Amino acid sequence: MDNQVLEITRRPNSESLDDRSTWFNDTWEERMHGADVQRRLVLLENLDPSCTSADVEDIIWHAFEELCTAKMVQRNAISSPHSGQAYAIFKKEAIAEMVIAKLDEGCLLLSNGRPLIGSKRAPCSTKKQSTFFGHIIIEKLKFQVPREMREAMSTSHCSQPNTLEYDMAMEWCLQQERSDRALKALYKRQGEELRRLKAELKSKF
Repeated sequence: MDNQVLEITRRPNSESLDDRSTWFNDTWEERMHGADVQRRLVLLENLDPSCTSADVEDIIWHAFEELCTAKMVQRNAISSPHSGQAYAIFKKEAIAEMVIAKLDEGCLLLSNGRPLIGSKRAPCSTKKQSTFFGHIIIEKLKFQVPREMREAMSTSHCSQPNTLEYDMAMEWCLQQERSDRALKALYKRQGEELRRLKAELKSKF
């Protein structure tokens, strides 16, 4: 697989590893957790951000002639614009180990010049957590509040200038702006370095 440049096309019949009859029974997170426990889950990195889940499955098919079920990792505010990730579920642990070993020992270059990276890494849960921990609403309490308090108009709870909350909020906004600018500068340098590396790779091949 050394120095191999992979041109991706649709795999024959666009076959899928999953039994479609079970798609509505298990969520993707449940399938990932089960595959992780069985060591059939592989994290693929350095993908083109424009790749789709079907593209990843095609890459695996053409490179290893193995079927998998893949899904791109959802991007967030701090994700690099130059690289994407995907989780792939294989039929057997041995196949997952083989894919990782070949990617580690060799160098699989995609058509855009990116070397594909594979590893075992447990997925992070994407389930939405509760915003306020420990807050319990008890409906009966509203009947125990005096009528005068229930009818009283609520006042604004927004932070006002010359208060600790206001100063902390302004400091947070400042730190967030600094972080955003630092990430923007970092990704700009990464983009320039990637363009130089691609040019060097093209000259070698």
